[in-house]
Amino acid sequence: MKEKIIAHRKLIDIFVIILVGTFLCIPLLGNVDVYKDDGIQHIARAFGTSLEIKESFFPNVISNFANGFGYSWNLFYGSLTSYSLVIISLLTGNFINAYKIFVYICLFLSGITMYKFMHSLTKNNNASILASILYMTFPYHLTDLYIRNALGEYVSFVFIPLVFLGIYNLFYIDDKLKSPALTIGACGLILTHNISTVLVAFFAMLFVAINITKLNDKKIKKAFILNVVFIILLTALYWVPLLETLLFADYQVYEDGMMATKESFLESRLDFTQLFVTRNDGSFVFELGPHFMIMFAISLIGFRKTKHRLKEIHIFCVVSAILSIWMSTKLFPWGLFPEEISIIQFSWRLLMMSGFFLSTVCALNVFALIKNFNVKDVLVISVISILYVCAFVGYVVYDDGIKDINTYTLGVLTGKEYEVIAGTAKGEYLPTKAYDNRFYLASRDNDVFTLEGKAVIEDIKKDGTNLTAKIETFDAEYTLFELPYLYYPGYTVRFDGTILDCVETENGFIGFFIPQKDKGTLEVEYTGTKAMGISLLISCITLIVFGIYTIKKEKKPITLEK
Repeated sequence: MKEKIIAHRKLIDIFVIILVGTFLCIPLLGNVDVYKDDGIQHIARAFGTSLEIKESFFPNVISNFANGFGYSWNLFYGSLTSYSLVIISLLTGNFINAYKIFVYICLFLSGITMYKFMHSLTKNNNASILASILYMTFPYHLTDLYIRNALGEYVSFVFIPLVFLGIYNLFYIDDKLKSPALTIGACGLILTHNISTVLVAFFAMLFVAINITKLNDKKIKKAFILNVVFIILLTALYWVPLLETLLFADYQVYEDGMMATKESFLESRLDFTQLFVTRNDGSFVFELGPHFMIMFAISLIGFRKTKHRLKEIHIFCVVSAILSIWMSTKLFPWGLFPEEISIIQFSWRLLMMSGFFLSTVCALNVFALIKNFNVKDVLVISVISILYVCAFVGYVVYDDGIKDINTYTLGVLTGKEYEVIAGTAKGEYLPTKAYDNRFYLASRDNDVFTLEGKAVIEDIKKDGTNLTAKIETFDAEYTLFELPYLYYPGYTVRFDGTILDCVETENGFIGFFIPQKDKGTLEVEYTGTKAMGISLLISCITLIVFGIYTIKKEKKPITLEK
């Protein structure tokens, strides 16, 4: 019996991770308010994307948002979470249950990726399952799930261990692309959440910098470059269209202070006491937990007892844990940094990184210090960790009247100077000219307007991102028209079959010229740009190449750490 357990230990551990994830997700069985804070925007975006997929090969613009003039999330924000919700909703029939199933899957996936990372370090199942459970029960992890509904950041917990697993394999394991973890982890982050990508990249670069001399090894350098190339090409379908928005026109998201100002960022810094005690005022849970602090406090002793081959990763994680915690508080001198640091929005986001590094260090410390470390030790610490987060169940918000997203009126802008609307958030992805003319946007109808020159426009038929009309112009020089679509790259405008160049009007809408007196049929559709098509093709081809390359590597024998 014992031999069978040992032989199937990893499968048993995966079952335990799923079991713990299931227990932690019990509140989802009730009417949890999944729309609270960021939740409404993530679900509205997924719902809008699902409607647009039926109409366009490139569902970058959600045509019925922003008063029917089209609003883009997917050009600016990684769409992995959105498409995941869309796919699951096909099985559930609604987006509330799709959201719950998705976050449940991501919780135990984060445990599995953490298990994989720790097992690569220690080759010990007990240390690996402990690190996994600590990571899943880290209070800020569950704050993202239940209190903030910050789906993008929450899903990033799945990919963080993969990034560091990949880097560790790169520098400490022979046969360098044996594990595709670095590429998968980095691509997952990029396609999920921009800010999490920035934070992970910062600490990943620190780890690379510490091991920079190892890049003198040609095999390591080759593997490093290969990973970077794979990451760039696999994510081209996202960053190429994003780059187009930066070059194509001015969008509000790129304006200083739109997402956050330096002042608001500095105000988000935590009081040191918030790391130990949560205020009873509906605040987010930022405390670390006494069990984490106790296990982390013995790091010096743990470092001395840690096996030599793990000392470098141990000290890196200790320093990174301290640094990330420090950076989340008012004790860190963020005021000395330039305005650009406000891209992080909230200093307490650094707790996401703290959760990963603390879980790693705590598991390594316990593994090193407890003689004959066994399942009983894992069980005791895990129960303490699980019971600790259970104490915060009162922070979960329920709503018995919650309805599926398709019953909501989404993306209707009223023209107020500042408003947060379900489906368009703060309007940060509007063209800047449209953002500055919100009253015009709110009061405009769905007709085709003549801005300069004279024309007769008849038989206007608008269906999502498709529009047709009959136009006759009377000006011999040119006539400038404005379409009832906000200015995003990817629209094709034809007049009697001839493609016309699009311009941005003073109101942030799509405009076009008819250069002479003429009469004909106008046709408008969202086709995406050539760059979007090429980048999607590049990513698809790279995915096939990456899959074949990885499969071939998996057939080669593993060489353990140096």
